[in-house]
Amino acid sequence: MQIKNILVTGGLGLIGSTLIQHLNKLNFKNKIICVDTFSNNQKWKYLREIIVDELISLEEFNNNKVNIIENADEIFHLGACSSTTVEDWKYLYKRNYRSTIEIVDLFIKSKQKNSNVEKKLVIASSASTYGDGLNGFTDDLENIESLRPLNPYGMSKHLVDIYLKRKEYFSDILSLKFFNIFGLNEFHKGSMRSIAHWGVESIIQNNLIKLFKSENPLYEDGRQVRDFLDVDSAVEIMIYLAKNCTGIHNVGCGQAITWIEMANTIIESIGKIDKQYKVDYINMPKHLIDKYQYFTCAQMSRKILPENLLPNKEKVLKKLSEYSIQLFNEYKEINL
Repeated sequence: MQIKNILVTGGLGLIGSTLIQHLNKLNFKNKIICVDTFSNNQKWKYLREIIVDELISLEEFNNNKVNIIENADEIFHLGACSSTTVEDWKYLYKRNYRSTIEIVDLFIKSKQKNSNVEKKLVIASSASTYGDGLNGFTDDLENIESLRPLNPYGMSKHLVDIYLKRKEYFSDILSLKFFNIFGLNEFHKGSMRSIAHWGVESIIQNNLIKLFKSENPLYEDGRQVRDFLDVDSAVEIMIYLAKNCTGIHNVGCGQAITWIEMANTIIESIGKIDKQYKVDYINMPKHLIDKYQYFTCAQMSRKILPENLLPNKEKVLKKLSEYSIQLFNEYKEINL
């Protein structure tokens, strides 16, 4: 089996660190170059579960990115500001948009110069690009110009997809629109942690999980819908698509899951080992009311994925249950 040089930016994030775990298992001899900002002191803990050949700071990467990209056989560009509540457009422009298209341009130049048809680039886009969903959640290149993101983060990702399309780069690059991904390695994410984390911590601290009341008469409290997917399934899908596809592809469950279903799964799982808990509803912060997505659900119907990789609600909630028990024990130690 050929030994590859694999570059993972954002390698100590939730998706990046889980990706490296899976890559280690697929071929332990592959050389993994992990780039990260080291912006949070929690991230070093994720290194205990992965093997990397070289760990590079974002500053070091920026100073030597031409050579690093030139020598990489596969690039997974996952590094970005992932906060949907950041309003600093100048920061998002630089961090998410400009840095990504610089990597794209260097990748294309390297691939063309070396006539390397096997060289691959995968970048992380987001379901936030779909906005309120009025134009659907279909990963169709023909319709991306009609999308209207609701926040600066979504726009910073959307503009990269527009750039790739207008440059006609999608025949060489894979852009993945991740929906609501949750997993174990989220301790560094603070307020952007998924319900798998803040839900468990809320149970430990308050004996309940707090959900936002609905401001939309079409949705009852707790019945707002997301497309949740566990990170292990997301990474398996990403690895398969990276090997077999280019273009834009959704990465989600493909089935709608409500917040109350997620909360109840956590409560039932932890209740088996501790005690009974409940759900409470709180008012939605004013700054979120006009930007809140009440329904997101990935269209996963293009029959690209093999049967064993197709996610469904039952599998996702089962994985949430497994994560919840593990996270309960970890957060209990943290909160002692």
